[in-house]
Amino acid sequence: MKTVFKLSLLILTISLTSCSKDRDNDPSGSQNLTGLAAFLNGEFNVTQTDYNGSLTTVIATIPLNGTGTGTQGFYNFNANAKTVSYSVQTTMQASVFGQNIDFPVNVGGNGTIQYVSDTRFTITDANNGTTTYDVSNKTSTGLRATTRFETDTLGGTVDLLLDVYLEKK
Repeated sequence: MKTVFKLSLLILTISLTSCSKDRDNDPSGSQNLTGLAAFLNGEFNVTQTDYNGSLTTVIATIPLNGTGTGTQGFYNFNANAKTVSYSVQTTMQASVFGQNIDFPVNVGGNGTIQYVSDTRFTITDANNGTTTYDVSNKTSTGLRATTRFETDTLGGTVDLLLDVYLEKK
């Protein structure tokens, strides 16, 4: 009888240990994620930025559109914790009175993320408030996220639609 009891206890211990190890194989808990949250969970490089909008000054409104130069950056999504850290640096160009002038665009921070739908998420952080991103051109390894970028500069106000292209690391 003692042998049967010990054998039963051993089998119970082994089965509880194997269940515990199954959960440990995925420390991120990503098996519970679906949709956009599952896709975005992890690290992404910023590969390109496109911009379309204007620079408004006291003298004139200057149209801005093109592809940023020197673009670099990242987005690190932790879907289970609903957090993200990000940094985007690029340079846009404007033609003012026939002169081409470069304007740096630097956006970064960390905050909470909400997955609104399979094509939209929002990031809320202390520096930039709540920013909405609309997802398009999604592939198996990347996507384009469009957001509005507004900032006051020494010379005026920049108001852009900014397309940020992300690729999984």
